[in-house]
Amino acid sequence: MTGMKYEIVKTIILTFLVLTSIAFTWGLWTYHPKYDVIQNDEYIQNVPVSNTQVDTSMIVRPLQILIHKNAAHYGIIEEAEINKLLKELKKWTFDDFENISSTIPKGEFLSFVHGKGKIEIIYPDDIPMNIYRDLLQIDDRGMDDVSFDTIVIPVEQRQDFVAYFVSTDHRKVYKAVVNDVSMEEINQLYEKAENFPHYFAYNVSETKSFFLPEKEITMNRLQYYTDELDPDRFKEALFSDPSFVKKDIVTFGEEYTDGSRLMDVDFLQKLLLYVNPAAKNTINQSSEESSTLIQKSIDFVNEHGGWTDMYHFAEWDRDKRKVVFRLFVNNYPAFNDYGMSEIIQIWGTNEVNKYQRPLFRLEIPDRVSVPTKLLSGQEVIQQLEKMKGFKKEFVSGITLGYELVKDPEREKVVVLEPAWFYLYDGTWRKITVKEETNEIRGGNTIGLE
Repeated sequence: MTGMKYEIVKTIILTFLVLTSIAFTWGLWTYHPKYDVIQNDEYIQNVPVSNTQVDTSMIVRPLQILIHKNAAHYGIIEEAEINKLLKELKKWTFDDFENISSTIPKGEFLSFVHGKGKIEIIYPDDIPMNIYRDLLQIDDRGMDDVSFDTIVIPVEQRQDFVAYFVSTDHRKVYKAVVNDVSMEEINQLYEKAENFPHYFAYNVSETKSFFLPEKEITMNRLQYYTDELDPDRFKEALFSDPSFVKKDIVTFGEEYTDGSRLMDVDFLQKLLLYVNPAAKNTINQSSEESSTLIQKSIDFVNEHGGWTDMYHFAEWDRDKRKVVFRLFVNNYPAFNDYGMSEIIQIWGTNEVNKYQRPLFRLEIPDRVSVPTKLLSGQEVIQQLEKMKGFKKEFVSGITLGYELVKDPEREKVVVLEPAWFYLYDGTWRKITVKEETNEIRGGNTIGLE
């Protein structure tokens, strides 16, 4: 009898232990605390995301370089030729800037900028002089509050050598005296202009033209395997004390917060958004503060090794204190409706208020690349002008590029589809063949507001 009682007690104890184990295991699987405190006893402040450091000349690049020779226009698209020209200009010294805007009649502005015998270097937006000082040797110190988007180099000069700095949107032209000039490389480039693609001018106003290739363009459809960036690296780089940062699991991603700052990680679109509400944007920023905004934005990304791919300066808004850098592949810009191809910053007085960027890098190109034939420049204009409601004065840019999309079947692969894009009323849109009855359509407004 004693043995039977022992077995009963033993069975009860074993059953209790098994049930307890099951309950404990279930609790572990189903337990979701509101926040997981992220501890890092070996934390080293400002841990970089990557070891990549870039200088301003790698980020601020010309959008287009044109040679106007005789009655024709040619575009330089080879990276080697572009670098050769920029390297030569870096040797020159620009001084004695003079505002000659009033001497150029409005009706002659386009012919002055795009006239024959000139090389035209076009940047994506007006750039402050403090940025040009990093790109060129500029001795004149009285130009810090002026911005330009175009440099015009007259090639057929015989005596005093000058260059023109132009703001096309504001119809400003400054003449600069150029010293230490060697024209050998420039003349060689100019002489072989006929070897480059032939372009034509599309005038959208009395002061604005876009130059597009006359012939059809063939570009390769590309695929890249991506490498996901570690959110913890950004957490350690962006928060002042990561030991106080808490992580919350949310739909499609994670949220990190220290009670003030917030970092949102979107695994679906592979994006990171960092918000610092304390760094509010103040009205009436001085021109000096505004002129340093682009450089501050470049430095900010450099500080945490955030230039994980080839990004170029794309645009900025002084009033919103917003700066945008765009992913470039094979010297062409990439576009994505959700911001997967952009690094965007909105600044407060001294600190970043919002910072949005991709959470991946392009790692390995797929060997499969498919040639894609695109519309000629003339066909692009025809396509635009037959759209219902189209007004060409609302066009601020036209470019070849890639549409970046996620591969629906492979998680870590993105596809770069060649296409034409145009900037219309502040929004980049892809140009697709549409019927005449269709209204203008395009991508969503890109970026942070």
